[in-house]
Amino acid sequence: MKYTLQSIKYILKNFWYIVPFAVLPAAFFAYSMDEVSIRCLMQTVFGEETELHFHHFFNAISVLNFASWQNVLSGALGVALLVPCVALLMALLEKHMRIGKRTFNGIFSKLNDNLLSTIGYAVLLLIVYELWALLTSTLVFCAFQIPVLALAYTLAVLVFLAMHVVLIYIVGTIYLWLPCMQITGFRALEALHYSYQLMSPVKWHILTGQIVGLLSMEVLLCVCVLFVPSSITFLGLTVVFTFLVLLFCVRMQIAYFDRDHIERADLNKYGRF
Repeated sequence: MKYTLQSIKYILKNFWYIVPFAVLPAAFFAYSMDEVSIRCLMQTVFGEETELHFHHFFNAISVLNFASWQNVLSGALGVALLVPCVALLMALLEKHMRIGKRTFNGIFSKLNDNLLSTIGYAVLLLIVYELWALLTSTLVFCAFQIPVLALAYTLAVLVFLAMHVVLIYIVGTIYLWLPCMQITGFRALEALHYSYQLMSPVKWHILTGQIVGLLSMEVLLCVCVLFVPSSITFLGLTVVFTFLVLLFCVRMQIAYFDRDHIERADLNKYGRF
């Protein structure tokens, strides 16, 4: 949890400098959410009679869900916008942590250097997540087919939590790959090997923070859909996704600097601008 707490502190302290890079893709992700499916699942959990189908499970957790063509388009645009935004955000974070400056000068010139690696990383994560969403939806849907209600609910929850551990473990193996490629300049396979070496000793510490953060964000998403007035649900979802994007990227950079023993100038009074 150390890196997660440090990341939250960094986000709150530098919020207005980094939020512009997350809010636009977050808005598209918020719009792509299938609120009907999420509400249907939550109503079932809370004991209301609801007819559940496989698409309810998949549409509730998939980024590129097929609830409608607007959802698919919005999710795809969110991913497309996320790539340049993350490339710029990583450049700003590296500059701030390396020399203590959090100005925007020079980060756009770094876009070309960061763009290709960010595209590859984003596509890989998207494929992993969508396959995970498909498999998780299938397993949870099968669990709900058990006629004994208590057993069905228990098994569904256990499967859902176990699949989160699987997802976080897979993502954890490549978590530091992106900053490693961008900072060291290594080729993809060399950077992957080196990032795995850096990650291995602290893998479970980082994974614990990630799974707690992911489950917390999912709870907040459900709360927004169920209890926030429909007129501002989109705003609430955008806030949640914005924080999720910032937390993922900031924690990635903080963990990399710590594991590679790079002194962070942003923590030194003489290096702050």
